[in-house]
Amino acid sequence: MTSKKLFLFDIDGTLISPGGVSRGILGKAISQETGQDVELGYNDVAGFTDRSITRHALAKLDHGGLVSESLLNTILEHYVDSMKTEFYHSNEPFIYEDCITLLEAVENAGHATCILTGNMKSVSQIKLGKFGLWERFRFGIFSDDAEEKSSMPRLAREKAWDVLAESFRLENMVLVGDTVQDAEAANENGCQSVIVCRKPEKRELIQAEKPTFLVDDLSDQAMIRTILG
Repeated sequence: MTSKKLFLFDIDGTLISPGGVSRGILGKAISQETGQDVELGYNDVAGFTDRSITRHALAKLDHGGLVSESLLNTILEHYVDSMKTEFYHSNEPFIYEDCITLLEAVENAGHATCILTGNMKSVSQIKLGKFGLWERFRFGIFSDDAEEKSSMPRLAREKAWDVLAESFRLENMVLVGDTVQDAEAANENGCQSVIVCRKPEKRELIQAEKPTFLVDDLSDQAMIRTILG
């Protein structure tokens, strides 16, 4: 075991803001493949994985019927193809500088980092690549690896051994995110968490999950000093 920590960084709402671009593209992909109007709101996507978002949307359209895996996969392929052009050329997404401050502090302190996100790997590469962040992370856990976030931290622990040849205790892993689901995933796996509240109306719900730190700004120096140990 190593005393070094492994920081698990979420993407949407944490490292970057996708605006409404990616959920709009996914909604259009679902609409085009089903012939039914679909509009995904923030609460439909925040904290969930690409696969689970699409599966839930299809289940609603089918009134609870079984979701076809082939249809789900076709929609996600369509989504990725559209993301390659529409997301990259959109001016709506932006980077969260406070998270970059935290990321740099983590790197400078010699801790390990990885991506832990509900996005598929291909979508993650598009989103982070737009801002030159993809190459900052040696590995990640994506929607391709697990459909629910709760199972992702343990997968990250396993993959850290494969990529870094280092073993991390769960209590030495820190999930950095922005949603209730991020706090839940950390708690369910015995990890620490740093949750940034980007939407004030979500604060009470996040606080109820008792994250290790709940902040309004990820560059909070007192939090950074404490979490870096």
